[in-house]
This record gives sequence, structure tokens and C-alpha cells, in this order.
Amino acid sequence: MDQDYIQISDDTIQKITDEHNRIISMFIHELRNPLSLIKGTLQYIEMKYTEVSEYKYWDQLSDLILDMEHMLSEASLLNSVTNLNIKNSNLLSLIHTVVDNYMPQAENQQKLLSFKASSQCESLLTSYPCDSDKIKQAISNLIKNALEATSPGNFIDINLSIDSKDTDSLLSIQINNNGLPIPEDDIDSIFLPFVSHKTGGTGVGLALVKRIVEAHKGSIHVSSTDELTGFTILLPLL
Repeated sequence: MDQDYIQISDDTIQKITDEHNRIISMFIHELRNPLSLIKGTLQYIEMKYTEVSEYKYWDQLSDLILDMEHMLSEASLLNSVTNLNIKNSNLLSLIHTVVDNYMPQAENQQKLLSFKASSQCESLLTSYPCDSDKIKQAISNLIKNALEATSPGNFIDINLSIDSKDTDSLLSIQINNNGLPIPEDDIDSIFLPFVSHKTGGTGVGLALVKRIVEAHKGSIHVSSTDELTGFTILLPLL
């Protein structure tokens, strides 16, 4: 039986996206106001009645407020992540700097963090059109995620190469580690916003990564076995 397909123009898709973002922004704004009032009231109560700090659930209440503020901030970031500020950047240097920033933390946790780029990358990535702040955030989120999944003695490898298997050449950014594997049942939902499979997680970090990569016309893939977990970002070479 023939199926009917509705073709939606890019302009219509953009209008729908803009309206969706507007509603989410309004929702976040409306939540922040009462949350600020609650936080201010709690601070006033603690200042006026200092004995409340001895109440066993007081700290838990304050922590919940902080968690809600953090979630709203991340939701706001998730909502605006596709608004890109594209400039030519030295992408190789940018990613190398992000890795270097995590070296002290990795050494302190007794984990081996390494970075390697092919010779092709050195010549092709010195002037790459992208939103450098958002690419930096995406790489940071993936390294942070790998650090949380690994134990002392584990490794985290970041490898940059050029994938020329298909007609168009792609930049491949691989972040591999030999820490805890991702359960097979969690793979399909790992990039969904506000879906977290770890204690204390908000489920926004990997969703942000996916949206940043896709906003740059790229894709991200994940694989995980008992021996190796890998995230691969593929970006077009423009």
C-alpha cells in the first residue's frame, strides 16, 4: 500500500524550532522566579532562626534547591545550544587545550589521559569554521564522562583522524576508555535529555554533546563492550 509523505520546508521547520525554543525559554523563566523566592525565603529563615541548620533535613532541602537551579541552567543551555557563533578556529589546538586542562585531574585520579592527531589533521584543522566555545564544551563533556566511568589504572584516549572512506572526507574525533561498559539497554537512550543512568546525573551532558555536534552538521556514535567504550564524533571538512 502506498504511503503518503508530507514534505516540510526548511523555513517551516525553523519556525517550529523557534517557537519550541520560545516556549521552553518562557517555561524556564517562569520556574526561576518562584525558585528564587523559595531560595531567598530559606536563606532568611536560616539567618533569622539559626537553630534550623541543626534540623537533619535542612541541608537536604538546600541541596535540592541547588539541584533544581542546576537543572534549569542546563535546560536553558540545552535550549540555546543550536545558536552558533561560527568563526574560523584552530580546532586542533582547541581540542588539545581541552585535553591538557583535564590532565591534572586524570593524574590525580591515576588515570592515563592521552591525545593523538594524525598528520592530516595538523594541516586541515588550523582554520576550521565552528563555534569554538560549543565544540570545547562538547569535548569537555565527553572527557568528563569518561573520567567518571573509569577507575585508577584505566586509560582515556582522544584520537583525531580524517575519515575518507566515503565520498566526502570527515573529521573523526574518537574518545575511548576501558572503564565500566555502558549497559546495552542504556545505549539507545544515552543521548536523550534528562535521562540519566548514573547517580546524581541530570541527563543533560550527552544530550548537549549530540545537539552541538548535529548543529555543526555532524553526527555522534557510541559503542561499548567489556573491553572498550568509545564515542566517535564525525564532522564535515568544509
